[in-house]
Amino acid sequence: MTTSVNASSGVNQVDLSQYDLETALMMVQSERANLLETQIKDQLETIQKRNQDIAKLNELIGNLKAARPSGTDPEAWHGLSYSWGNDDRTKSSNTRQALIDAGCTVTDSNCKDVDGNGTIDAQQKTFDVWIEQLKGKIDSLNSSQQMDMLRMQSLTNKRNEAFDLMTNFIKKMADSRSSILGNMR
Repeated sequence: MTTSVNASSGVNQVDLSQYDLETALMMVQSERANLLETQIKDQLETIQKRNQDIAKLNELIGNLKAARPSGTDPEAWHGLSYSWGNDDRTKSSNTRQALIDAGCTVTDSNCKDVDGNGTIDAQQKTFDVWIEQLKGKIDSLNSSQQMDMLRMQSLTNKRNEAFDLMTNFIKKMADSRSSILGNMR
């Protein structure tokens, strides 16, 4: 009996005919547990990446809220840099790039240097739109995160089941051996 599984799945081709039934079943279960461990590791990395993405978006929202023009005039302009200092141009440029990377609507008409000081400015209403877009992206990522957690739970349950099957199998084989030895006496 030979197992042959697609090489991309991580399963090696092994000729099980050279092994006794007990060893062959143990090898199969062990390989299953190892594959599940790899899937759990990959899923954990996906979850951690999504957490990092959510944290970056939350930080960007905080920066936008700090830079947003105060008051009630939606037409008021303010620089994208959220603190004043020597590097406002860099901060506003970095904030603009972070908005683009996050998928927000950034155009030359809603994001430009209106006061001629070299920083990138936007109107209060534009800040509000960006904040809402980012909140929507965070909500979407949170929904995906919930699905990731369910998949992680499923993989963990399958891994535990694989170890339980191996443990039960070993116990049954040991019991069978003990019974056979007991009958031989």
